This record gives sequence, structure tokens and C-alpha cells, in this order.
Amino acid sequence: MQFLDLHFNQWDSDKYLELSQFLFNNYQQALGIIRKYEPELNDFQLTHGISDEDIVSWHHEELEYLRNCLEELDSMTLAIKYVEVLEKLHFAKATYASVMQVPFLTYTPADFQACSGLRSSAQEGTMAINAEYASALCQYELRLNEVANFEQNHNITEHWTWDHPQYNEALEYVRQRTFIWAVEELEGLVVQCLAELSKANLAGTGYKMRKHLSKAITRRSTTIRTALERYNKLAPRQCPPRPRLNFADVIGYSTFREFELLKYSRYNILEKPWMKPLNWEMSMKFFRLVQSCEEIERLNVEVWQLQAWVDFDDDKLQMAMLTFEANGMDNMAAEMREWYLYWHRINDIHRSHLSKIYGLMGYTGVVPSCVKDPMGNQDHNDEELDEVASDEVLRLSDTLEHMNTLIKTTIKEVVQLDIG
Repeated sequence: MQFLDLHFNQWDSDKYLELSQFLFNNYQQALGIIRKYEPELNDFQLTHGISDEDIVSWHHEELEYLRNCLEELDSMTLAIKYVEVLEKLHFAKATYASVMQVPFLTYTPADFQACSGLRSSAQEGTMAINAEYASALCQYELRLNEVANFEQNHNITEHWTWDHPQYNEALEYVRQRTFIWAVEELEGLVVQCLAELSKANLAGTGYKMRKHLSKAITRRSTTIRTALERYNKLAPRQCPPRPRLNFADVIGYSTFREFELLKYSRYNILEKPWMKPLNWEMSMKFFRLVQSCEEIERLNVEVWQLQAWVDFDDDKLQMAMLTFEANGMDNMAAEMREWYLYWHRINDIHRSHLSKIYGLMGYTGVVPSCVKDPMGNQDHNDEELDEVASDEVLRLSDTLEHMNTLIKTTIKEVVQLDIG
């Protein structure tokens, strides 16, 4: 437990020491992204007549498309259920219509003999016909009520008939439903794989992100192979037969245009604006710009909080030191003085980094009144840090020299006692 306590105490001290440098690096990075991408996006939007709302809508459309590739549309699911109910009704209606036809009775002279059993056979035939008629009528009424309840529960005001376009579309979808599922599953996986490949090759992508994307692409390749096998089993059974695809060709696609399956997609994906390489690249820059602006807002708050803390911390420790001295508690005052000097040196490093932040071109936060000329301090920040480091070295040298003197004095006293 003591080791863990020492470890995390040191960890807290190290992180506190790096805090102002971390804020400065983030602020500088966010301003760099804004300066780099804002002119490009403004020129792109003016040239193509595209607004911020259009780019945001592209993002939502892409997410909606990927969701639809992984699961069936709610509207299509409702249409399929409705068509299934209507098909059952049509079958029950056709069965009832066939039963309603009056059958012809055929007799021969032998049927009119005394022992032929004509009366009983006629009765049995009539009872069978009546039972079949009653069963068909019951099924027809049951399906009719089922359709009526379905239309009422789902607010369907127009009854679908044979010549209704949505009925024929949904009926064809039901017939090819399994194949369409296989196509859309493969389509969604390949599109995600292409997007990950594009991100992996994007300039500025870090090593850890590239490694993460590489693992994701490997897992995706295994899933694509399984989906491709399912597609190739169903493709020849379609009317007309669909082309079979090779895994090497699918995994070797480098752009969306090379993916032939997208040309026959019911989403018409290749015509979407967010599928164009230039629009996709600009949308990535747009969202990085938006996130950088949000980061600036958060950093302005965090910079002000750190500035308030270092001022408060120094004042608090100095007040405690003076209080001990006023009360004659010299030992506590000396200990508090060492504690104050230690944290004051660290807080001075924070003040130096904060001054660099105040001097950045594009800083939009609050500048404390104690910082008179943040722009002028920009050139001297490194010198101030060097001075602080030099002071640390001098203090450490004095401490070691003092400890060496104490050790020598103690050794002399011990030797004199032994001689005496």
C-alpha cells in the first residue's frame, strides 16, 4: 500500500507539472487546424455553393445508409408484413371461390340398384362439400378480419390491390428477400472497409490509430469473406442470375467506384454527394474544424481555472507560512517555507506556459490583469524557463553542499568521542 501511495503521489505531481504544457500544446494544435482548414473550407463552400448544414446532412445520410445496410427498413418491414397478410387473404379467397362452384354429380345405371348405397353416398358427399365450404368460409372471414385489423392498427387508408405499385414492389422484395439481405450485408461491410482504408492512408493519422485501423480491417476482411460466400450461393438462383464475386477482387477495391455491386444498390449510393472523394475529404476537415473550435472554448475555461489556481495556491501557502511565523512556530514555519518554495517554483513554470498561451495569435480567452504584455513575453519564455531550471540546480547544489558539511561535522564529533 505504501508503494502504491508513493507511486500515485509522484504520478499526480508529474501530471500537475505537465498540465500547463499540455494546455499550451492543445491550444496551439487547435489554432493550427483552424488556420489551415478554414480558408480551404471557405473556398470550397463558395465555389460549390455548399453550406455547413449540407455537410452535416451528408454525415447523417451516411450513418443512415450504413444502418440500413445492417438492418431492414421499418417501412419495408411494415410493407412485407402487410403483403404477407394480403397473400394469405388472396389464398383464402381463391379457396373459398373454388369451393363455391357447384360440383357435377355423375351417376351410372349401376348406381340405381337397391344395394348400390346411392342415398348414403350422396349424403356423405353433401356433408363433405358443406364441411369444406364452412371451413373455407371461416378461413376467408378470418383473413379478412386480420387484414382489416392490420390496416386499422397501422393507419393504412388505401387498400393495396394487385395493380398497386407498392404491393408489387414489396411482393418482389419478399421473393428476393434473402438475396437482398446478403447483398446489403456485403455492401455495408465493403463500404465500411473502404472507409477504414481511406482513413488509414490519410495524412496525419498517428501510429496508434493506424494500428487500430489495421486490426479493424483484418477483422472486417474475415466478415466480408463469410458474407461473400453467402452472396455467391444465392446469386446464380436469381432471375436473371447475378454475377458471382471473388474475394480477391472485393478486398482489392481502393475506391467506391470500383465496387460494382453499388451500381445496382437500391439506395443509389454512387450518386450521393457524400460519396464523392472531394466532398468526403472536405467533410472530414469540416468536422475537425468544428471540434477544434469546441476545443478552444474548453481550453479558454481550463486556462482560466489553472491561472486562478496557481495564484490561489501561492497565496494560501504564503499565508500559512506567515501565520506560523507570527505565532512563533519556527519549525512549522520553516517546513511551510520549503513547501511554499517548492510549489511556487512549479507554479512559476505554469505561469510561464500560461503567458505563452496568452501570447498566441488567435487566443480568445481572458487575459489576467497581472499579465501586462503577453505578446512581449513570447520571446522570453524559453529564457525564463532556463532561469527557473538554473535556480533549481543552484538550490540543489547548495543543499548537497550543506548535507556534505553536516556529514563531515558528524564524523569529526564521533571520532573525538572515540578518542576521548
